[in-house]
Amino acid sequence: MKDFYGAEIVELKLKDGTLAKLGDVIRWNCYDNDDNVMWTFTGIYKSNSVTYLGGGIDFGMGIGHNKNVEEVIDESENNDAWAKGIEKVCVVAEMARYIQNVNK
Repeated sequence: MKDFYGAEIVELKLKDGTLAKLGDVIRWNCYDNDDNVMWTFTGIYKSNSVTYLGGGIDFGMGIGHNKNVEEVIDESENNDAWAKGIEKVCVVAEMARYIQNVNK
């Protein structure tokens, strides 16, 4: 199946059992074996990729990087039971309205 733009859709199942929709802002955990720390990443689901918004130790340098949906799923599942899965935070339009009203 393809999205509105012709990109192949890779389904992304959320913790609550629903499927992510184009433009959902999602959050998942990723354990870093090298630093022995659990990062919580945030990104925007885009049918076959996730645009990274932050959460790691990249100091903002990785923002905008696209990750494959499969990679995000793998990162979210390679954790202890309490930290597995992907959650929906909001949709992009809600996030944009929130940012627009910061410091007003």
